[in-house]
Amino acid sequence: MIKADPANDPRPAEAVRSALGLIAGEIPVTVYLFREAHALLLSSQDELLDLEDGEVLHRFLKTFFDMAAEIFYEPFASPPPGGIRGKALPPKDLGRMIPSFDHTIFF
Repeated sequence: MIKADPANDPRPAEAVRSALGLIAGEIPVTVYLFREAHALLLSSQDELLDLEDGEVLHRFLKTFFDMAAEIFYEPFASPPPGGIRGKALPPKDLGRMIPSFDHTIFF
């Protein structure tokens, strides 16, 4: 679960790196992005470089999204133009899913 804002916090980049390490070990990873982390869904490859720890995000984010088992995000107040990866999931519905996870990590 990524709650930190990647514009000014390095934790989302650390989450991406950590998740890729788990995925490389053949551990399925489900990701949930809270509203503060929506920039990970909306930023272009060039815009990623402007975020905190942007070089890591620029290098690994596409692979992270391609390899994650499932990606969910907190619904947008107004849907952004164009398509985005993942499925909208209200936090209350996320709460119902958490007991089925082996481990939960917040970044």
